[in-house]
Amino acid sequence: MPIKDKTLCFESSLNSNEEMYGTAPRVDVWFMLEYRGHWSGSAFKDSKIPKAVKSHLNKELKTAKNSRLQLIKKQKNPENDLKFYVALSDENSPRLYKFKFSNYEDLLSLKIKKILKSDKHLTQEKIYMICTNGEYDTCCGKFGMPVYLDLAKGRYGPQTWEANHIGGHRFASTFVCLPHGLVYGRIREGKVAEGLIKQYERGEVNISSYRGRSCHSGEVQAAEYHLRKETGITEISEFIFKSSKKSDKKRNIKFLAQSDETMHKVKLRQDKKSIKIIKSCGDKSSFIPQFRLLDYKKS
Repeated sequence: MPIKDKTLCFESSLNSNEEMYGTAPRVDVWFMLEYRGHWSGSAFKDSKIPKAVKSHLNKELKTAKNSRLQLIKKQKNPENDLKFYVALSDENSPRLYKFKFSNYEDLLSLKIKKILKSDKHLTQEKIYMICTNGEYDTCCGKFGMPVYLDLAKGRYGPQTWEANHIGGHRFASTFVCLPHGLVYGRIREGKVAEGLIKQYERGEVNISSYRGRSCHSGEVQAAEYHLRKETGITEISEFIFKSSKKSDKKRNIKFLAQSDETMHKVKLRQDKKSIKIIKSCGDKSSFIPQFRLLDYKKS
């Protein structure tokens, strides 16, 4: 079916019955820097953050594999100090580092490798990011901002931040729970987001809106989704990824259960041209791969 030029990307995705699992961005280390100015489509590049600080952060990003920089902000922030977070979304030992500073030049002494090897600046906080940047994609502003505003007035307001771009805006609103890096999509109400947060703080995953965990590749994210659907187990730390083997279009992925040391085997097939959608508002349509469950076994 041809896609109309004015179709929003979220409509294109929904109308094509695109599955969300396996679509979370691949990120091990999240940098989150507060910036209270205007966000363009290229928010960090176009910001008024000093050039020396931008250059330094870009270099630090290169020292951390699978790292990503997010700008964050709040609509109402009573504090004078700016915040900077580093989240390590490690499968076994996720952790969050928190910094406060009065000006961006304070970040010039920041060394990410040193931070990640230390317990200094560690916090037990959990934080939540919602993409609200309508300058990047229409759907993020349309769906992300209402969800953020709902959360900002509630119990989790102090922990909730707007984010400039999470990725997968066709799933707006997109939502990340940190430090674990659980990524959700198609959140339409603040109450739904609050419910996800409550589950997360209990140590659980909600698979109904689940895109995946950022420390995994797309195929492993998809396998984890099917594993949880087959077993009904929602505890975040229950399954540890062990291996992934590719054979033709098939993926054989193994997870170890922590509670009883059983091995769980998930076999997937990747269909690279199963659906054709608009990935971003204003784009031309393109094929999107989808992962399909072929088999699940426990041993």
